[in-house]
Amino acid sequence: MKFRNYDPKKDKNAVRRIWEETGWIEGKNYEPMDSQIENGRTIVADLKGEPECLVVSAFGDLKYQEEFLKLSMVGGVTTSFIARKQNLAGRLTATKIALDALDGGEVCGLGIFEQGFYNRLGFGNGTMEHIFRIAPSILKIKGKHRVPSRLTKDDWEKVHQSRVNRLRIHGSCVVPSEYTKAEMFWGESGFGLGYFDKNGNLTHHFWATGKGKENGPLRIEWLAYQTKEQFWELISLLQSLGDQIHLISIDEPPNIQFQDLLENPFAMKNMTYKATFANRFNTISYWQMRILDLEKCLAKTHFSGKGLKFNLSLKDPIERFLGSDLAWNGISGDYVVELGEESKAKKGTDKKLPILKTSVGAFTRLWLGILPASGLAFTDSFSADEKLIKDLDNLIKLPIPKPDWQF
Repeated sequence: MKFRNYDPKKDKNAVRRIWEETGWIEGKNYEPMDSQIENGRTIVADLKGEPECLVVSAFGDLKYQEEFLKLSMVGGVTTSFIARKQNLAGRLTATKIALDALDGGEVCGLGIFEQGFYNRLGFGNGTMEHIFRIAPSILKIKGKHRVPSRLTKDDWEKVHQSRVNRLRIHGSCVVPSEYTKAEMFWGESGFGLGYFDKNGNLTHHFWATGKGKENGPLRIEWLAYQTKEQFWELISLLQSLGDQIHLISIDEPPNIQFQDLLENPFAMKNMTYKATFANRFNTISYWQMRILDLEKCLAKTHFSGKGLKFNLSLKDPIERFLGSDLAWNGISGDYVVELGEESKAKKGTDKKLPILKTSVGAFTRLWLGILPASGLAFTDSFSADEKLIKDLDNLIKLPIPKPDWQF
């Protein structure tokens, strides 16, 4: 398809119009949008000489076990009202992914507006995320917290560095500072509380939106901490807001079962049923990922235990959205894969080996540890003999992957 790089001098007003039509702009608060688009790897597609569809991406990193992979984070996929049903968004997003793959992207992630759209481009569902809407007063605490420092939009660089330095687990992501800035500058209700060390470094904090509502609710956009002690200090700080704030919304932090931190959660849920500040717990998978470079991803994959070797027949649906003018056209093909302490993939087949037939989305979910092979064989495009399925289950034992960063 025809695309071009975003040009702020001539495209800014047209792109602002797209985001106004799609409801992504609050009033005339253009600064965070402009920063994200102008600092990102933004491409547009024109209709009648003006941009009517755009896609933004940025490079960051994904922690995979103890390795780091180059992450293409795709966002800002928007199409104007006059350009709907032209297949612009799908083709332009596919083009953006291909360009990022050519520039060294090893894995790609994005947030979804609905399940199914990005699956056509080879993405697979991420982990189920647990979202808690609770009265902060029911949080259990371990000791008192110190008096925190206020954080404002002007502290965005310190806040971003604190997020970069946070405790990171398998599946966690980092993206450029402009994205933290944009998130902090959306709307007027954002605020943060946190703690600095003696050198002036922000060690742990939270950022929230909803300021100005006497009793809430507040949305805790993120927590950032480096140690167990810092985590508990932030929980104590949140609990202290319960004298006035009746409800907060918070995503379950990585490696934490958040229900452990709640006093009488079932009773509170039942007592507040249908109330203005009803306590409830939701779960949804709102992010997806896909492998861009199979060889590089597997080269950074290390499993303990008896290794496996098998044929991989991989289907990548993104090729249907790409023309012949780009050198990257997806990763469909036949590979011989070895998984173990040292893993690798190479093009070809070995007739002596068992075969796994799957899609890139399903294989990405297996590789990340989102679902085991036996589960994928039930619900996804994933087919192999029973022994290979069992061997994959026994070998791939990973922590639950959590990006810990809103796409």
